[in-house]
Amino acid sequence: MKFEDAMQRLEEIVNLLESGKVDLDDSLKLFEEGLKLTKELDAKLKVYEKKIEDLTKEDKEDE
Repeated sequence: MKFEDAMQRLEEIVNLLESGKVDLDDSLKLFEEGLKLTKELDAKLKVYEKKIEDLTKEDKEDE
């Protein structure tokens, strides 16, 4: 799943949970999905940060 798609889904989940219109069973499922997405997004961010650090380091070495 693309980063942006995962973020959008996470926002949808938060909005649903905050609405109070979801029953307890569905709320738990949404919460679990949200946690999974959060972990995936965190892992992707770490990869992106490392990539940026590497590119920045390479750029400085080329100067």
